[in-house]
Amino acid sequence: MKKQLIIFTDLDGTLLDSKYSFDKACPALALIKKNRIPLVLCTSKTQAEIELLRKKLRNTHPFISENGGGVFIPKDYFKIKIANCKPCLPAGRLQIAESRKYYIIKLGTEYSVLRKA
Repeated sequence: MKKQLIIFTDLDGTLLDSKYSFDKACPALALIKKNRIPLVLCTSKTQAEIELLRKKLRNTHPFISENGGGVFIPKDYFKIKIANCKPCLPAGRLQIAESRKYYIIKLGTEYSVLRKA
């Protein structure tokens, strides 16, 4: 089995500078694209904020939002269907939702549940 390199990166102060520019990272980003290495964005930002940046970067890979609260996997990214997976976790099944564009693995607690606590 061939090993696949994957790069996970934060955004603020890592891929993006203090002006929210990724210009200084462009040579590295070009090398990553040339070598077909997936770049997975991991950040505290929301889905909407990440999608804007992904569009600018022309990034089509999965991403992790809100400090790990959700993992967004484009529906056409893998050959298998992700919905209804049964991972081996003590808490039981993962919460997997589907939107028009993504399979969404929900790892955080819903805001409404937190407000009731």
